[in-house]
Amino acid sequence: DELWKYDGVNAPSMVADIRAGSIGSSPSGLTVFNNELYFSASDGNYGWELWKYDGTNAPSMVADIYPGSYNSYPLGLTVFNNELYFKANDGTYGWELWKYDGTNAPIMVADINPGSGESDLAYLTVFNNELYFSAKDGTNGYELWKYDGTNAPIMVADINLGSGDSDPAYLTVFNNQLYFRAEDGTHGTELWKYDGTNAPSMVADINSGSSSSFPEDLTVFNNELYFRAYDATHGIELWKYDGTNAPSMVADIRAGSSSSSPDDLTVFNNELYFEADDATNGYELWKYSQQTTITYA
Repeated sequence: DELWKYDGVNAPSMVADIRAGSIGSSPSGLTVFNNELYFSASDGNYGWELWKYDGTNAPSMVADIYPGSYNSYPLGLTVFNNELYFKANDGTYGWELWKYDGTNAPIMVADINPGSGESDLAYLTVFNNELYFSAKDGTNGYELWKYDGTNAPIMVADINLGSGDSDPAYLTVFNNQLYFRAEDGTHGTELWKYDGTNAPSMVADINSGSSSSFPEDLTVFNNELYFRAYDATHGIELWKYDGTNAPSMVADIRAGSSSSSPDDLTVFNNELYFEADDATNGYELWKYSQQTTITYA
């Protein structure tokens, strides 16, 4: 795998053979910052590190964060406060939060899980001019954290009290609030929200009791929040939430308790596309327009 480009007219072309020969550099996490394209890749000499491409010259490695042939694996590249943030491992502090200003060498923002322990942060998302993510500090388990760009990162709330993990995931901004899935130790993994001021709260116990609905693929479409979720009656199906009323299932694509397992929700041309299995045709491409029932794409 190498980095390719397409101008919309001519045939796609390879930008560069970053890792020369038949073994690919495996570019991932392509993100635009300061009019350049940033990504993680390996040239076979330095391991997976942070790279950039200006659209003209050959791609170049930004820095060897984990010196030598080791991998720093920059992941979750996110632009915030005119800097590029990501998680990386320098071989000393484990997976922590890093940033790059486009000029100076990348630096670690904070050692959230002190020493060689790692915070292993994920789901970097900008909300209310702050950077939110899931992380662990070695005491409270995986919880919701935020960083204002100046002060030290702080934990927003210990949703699953003590050392238990709430595992905030799929952080998504909708209706001026931050939505995510989390586990509070009582209701299973359900849909939660945070307004930036008050304590995070569970939106609904979709799969009632201690069982989980496991909301995934949170996607904003036509002023509503869509996602896949599970309940014991319908299996894993497509759900939505309007920000006010209780979340509701859009359709039982695979009738009964079996799951259609909608996945890869993507908005295109004012319609919501995804893959699903209706038990007759296997996994195929589906779409939903809000004006019509769910149909094959």
